[in-house]
Amino acid sequence: MPQQPSEPHSKPNRGEARDALIATGRRLFAEQGFPATTTRQIAAEAGVSHALLRYHFSSKAGLREAVDEDVLGSFEQAFVTAGQEGMQSGTLAEAGRAAALMFGADQERRRYIRRVLVDDDERAAALLNRLVAGAEREVDRLMAKPDALPAEDRQWAPYQVLFLILGPLLLEPALATVIGGDPFAPTSLTARSEANQRLLQRGLFGPR
Repeated sequence: MPQQPSEPHSKPNRGEARDALIATGRRLFAEQGFPATTTRQIAAEAGVSHALLRYHFSSKAGLREAVDEDVLGSFEQAFVTAGQEGMQSGTLAEAGRAAALMFGADQERRRYIRRVLVDDDERAAALLNRLVAGAEREVDRLMAKPDALPAEDRQWAPYQVLFLILGPLLLEPALATVIGGDPFAPTSLTARSEANQRLLQRGLFGPR
């Protein structure tokens, strides 16, 4: 019996190709680091031509900027989604829910952020600066009276919120071994988020 010809592989359209390149770039940058990853490798693993990568992003640096925007956009969208899902607006619970949406199920984005932040270059500082700016906006929005904080506390408040979120992310491999489980599993993430909310609302050593 003659063999039937195989179905031709459909090529992604330009929008799909762009998304595939961002996703593949994010994964490979996280796994290998930016210097060790080539645009030809990214294009090959994304299943698109190298010329199409150049069309969308011009260069590897341009693709990296798009990946950063994708990750930061997910962080911002998480706060929107938290509100849309019925969380009470203007509470720290909303921020905790947003962190869960952002980091809970997305191991790939966690790996990418971890890789970027531990690299000793200006890009790490730029990404952290944008995360701090976003945290500062959310702290001001979620606090009843942000101006009531002393100036030095107000300066450090967004960093302290980020430390609570990014600490487990940066320590994830070792933390999983120490606690004997996935620190971003739903039950662990919920318990940690609730503990963080109590800590932020009441303080660690203040009256209960």
